Amino acid sequence: MAYIEFDDSLRVGNRVIDQEHEMLISYINLLQKAVENKASSGIVEKVVDGLVDYTKTHFFVEEELMKAYAYPDMDSHMLAHEKFRQQANALVESLAKGEAVDLPAVLAFLKQWLTAHILKIDARFADFLKDKSMS
Repeated sequence: MAYIEFDDSLRVGNRVIDQEHEMLISYINLLQKAVENKASSGIVEKVVDGLVDYTKTHFFVEEELMKAYAYPDMDSHMLAHEKFRQQANALVESLAKGEAVDLPAVLAFLKQWLTAHILKIDARFADFLKDKSMS
């Protein structure tokens, strides 16, 4: 069973954003499998790198859409992205240095953060885009 199931409860109704969320969840599930199977630190690092790189892509897409459509809550949404970027970059640095990382705690954080972000912040943005005929 997947650590996070991407189902209708996590869909925001925007095809592009939903596809990207599904990919992010796939990365989190892959990381959970790596931890569960006690994968080498090199494999864990590669999975985390992939997750962080894809997160950057996803945030870029959302932020460009916010700018293009003059999303009124853009500043606070982008601030949430920036805070996540800082935490993700710190994780990547710790792994690259070979420091001990509490991966189950990282997974719990990722699951909580992403689902809350999707259900609250991204859902509002997707609703805004629907009004702009962008779904």
